Amino acid sequence: MSSTLLEIRKRYGEISYDVLFKEHSRLIYKLIINFIRAKNINLQNTEIDDVYQEIALKIFKNDYISRYDEEKSSFITWLNIICRTTTIDYYRKKLRWMESVLSEDGPAPVQGPDALFSLPAGVLTDRQAEVITLYYREGMVAGEIARSLGISPRTVRSIKFQALDRLRAHYGAAAPLPEHGEPEEPARRHVS
Repeated sequence: MSSTLLEIRKRYGEISYDVLFKEHSRLIYKLIINFIRAKNINLQNTEIDDVYQEIALKIFKNDYISRYDEEKSSFITWLNIICRTTTIDYYRKKLRWMESVLSEDGPAPVQGPDALFSLPAGVLTDRQAEVITLYYREGMVAGEIARSLGISPRTVRSIKFQALDRLRAHYGAAAPLPEHGEPEEPARRHVS
């Protein structure tokens, strides 16, 4: 058991959540960052803060401190397991959301003037952003976009594919897996 936990138990008779997070917030951040680096997970600093908050909520909501048993594991191992599982859950949620947004079928068209739609700055070319906006925000199909922009539907689909590929790379999402029974496309060579 850590000296911090012994001190907390001496002072309060049980572990205090306030003291736990004041004393170990740096350790929790370090455990999160080490895990995402080891697993090559792409999370921004704000997302790491979100993971930290989810860890705090999980520990508090499920009363994990009262269930901690120093005979089963050390305090750091116990905290590391909570950090790892919460980070994995957060990342899986993020991937599910991104895959639904970036799937080839696309989500249902966004309706209403108050609906939020934004693309990350500097990731897409102007043409790619225009095609993605017309497709997802306006709910247009390739033929309609082609007529609107004066290009072929095949070019629209190509631009959309390239834009989705860039967005997936930007957000750290894998490309969608081929449907059952469809052969995987061979890797394309990139022309410089």
